[in-house]
Amino acid sequence: MASNSMSCRGAIEHYESRVDGTKQPYAVCATDDDGGPWPLILEVSPGAITDMEAAVRLVEGMAADAKAAGHACIVARPAGRGPGSVYQNYGEVDVFEVIDRIDATRGIDRDRISVTGASMGGAATWYLISHYPDRFAAAAPFCGYCDYRLWEKPGGLTFPMQAWEEPSWQGRSAALLVENLRHIPVWIVHGAWDRAVGGGVPVEHSRQMARLLEERGFTHEYTELPETGHDTGDPELRAAVIAWLLEQRRERNPSAVSLATWTLRHSRSHWLEIDQLSHYGGRGCVDARVGDGRLEVSTEGVAALALGPLDEAGPLQLEIDGTGLGAFDFGWRRPFRLEASGWTASDLTPGEKRPGCAGPLGDLFFAGTILVVGTAGTSEETFHNRWVADNAVGHFSNRNGGVHRGGILGQTSTQLRLVEDADLSDEELNASNLILYGTPASNAVLSRLQRHIPVAFTASGLELGGRSYAGSRVAAFAIFPHPGNPERYVAVHGGTAPDAICWGSHLDMMLLPDYLVYDGGEVLDWGYFGNDWTPQPV
Repeated sequence: MASNSMSCRGAIEHYESRVDGTKQPYAVCATDDDGGPWPLILEVSPGAITDMEAAVRLVEGMAADAKAAGHACIVARPAGRGPGSVYQNYGEVDVFEVIDRIDATRGIDRDRISVTGASMGGAATWYLISHYPDRFAAAAPFCGYCDYRLWEKPGGLTFPMQAWEEPSWQGRSAALLVENLRHIPVWIVHGAWDRAVGGGVPVEHSRQMARLLEERGFTHEYTELPETGHDTGDPELRAAVIAWLLEQRRERNPSAVSLATWTLRHSRSHWLEIDQLSHYGGRGCVDARVGDGRLEVSTEGVAALALGPLDEAGPLQLEIDGTGLGAFDFGWRRPFRLEASGWTASDLTPGEKRPGCAGPLGDLFFAGTILVVGTAGTSEETFHNRWVADNAVGHFSNRNGGVHRGGILGQTSTQLRLVEDADLSDEELNASNLILYGTPASNAVLSRLQRHIPVAFTASGLELGGRSYAGSRVAAFAIFPHPGNPERYVAVHGGTAPDAICWGSHLDMMLLPDYLVYDGGEVLDWGYFGNDWTPQPV
């Protein structure tokens, strides 16, 4: 930060997370003690996350720079659930819980929330604005990565990836979601000599994003620092970026909205929502524009959407993919779905995939998730169920479900809870996401839910969603809607032999599709369920 005498005093504060009831820290500093509501700058770089006193000094310096430039604001540093979260899944929940907490205790201007960060924090900045395009007024990613395709190295050590993980990486890459940045001004900063050495990030990440934004005519600045590696530039530049962020304001009700997504977890922008995809594991995109009494919509890979509410007075003539549907009042949310005969005004059918309950397995990690060990079977079954579940807790903690790239482990402070089936209360059963280890014969909870979960095990194979897989040690890891709570999931990790699931002990759970079937070290099948929760065609 630029040096100045306008000191601001920050603090470490806490909130109680709705994910697991734990107290989570964040650093916060305001330029002034009264007034408001304030603009809010979120700083999401990783370096000080494990040292909250250092995080306080960081937000104090940023607030001082803002004050020196004549701006009043609040600067906050969410902890993001650990240094390797890239502020994704539980990490992104943390960001929005911090925003809500600061708004409740101090008051913020929701139209003037901006985000910035460097390195992993630059990646987090790209991720947040591309997945929540109607929540931020502006962003400033410093030397941030945003495209999994740019991490290749001999041997693949910088970016290891299994085939079933690629759709998750596609959906996490801002470079493949550029349409979503239509209304978010971005100031990109990167060193010209930055490369993938150590914690470095190839400058091509930022160069590519600048090109993509330029091609679309989206508002952006690109500053490439000459003769500079993995560095954030001089203090004067950082101070200028802070002042620029505070000059931006979110566009509340744009006349044109574009939205792309790979999942229904991130499926809304302004007055447009994607409610279902045509093919999961693939990309859906919608462009919509209001003008001259018309609302024109074009779609790709989308099976259902919703429009509204809009500020436009009176009915609008609606056209989707070139077909007129008539006039509608969009003063409230209007659902539409694609039938065999074309688009029609219709809501989703109960029990189908929808935002908040659509998978994949990584979608477990937006709410409280309990790992349930099956102890109702033989002692051998109980031993392996407990061993694999306990290993999953440690593996998730060390790798944050696999989301961090390269040789830097993705440590997370989220400790997944492990419970034996006999100890799971009815309240916990219905209020939480569950991962059930074992089979109906060895897990009492799965036995209770068996008629609602389309997976069956025998000594010679298993059946999943109507598909059969033969083998004496075949196992499956799959996600299903929770039969007792439409906002939650039940996942099953079980196999045909007591030790069958041991070969799946190192799966990165946040990168998994809807289901994965394996026999020892061989993956037999993986993929996604369609909107009716049966396996979709390949």
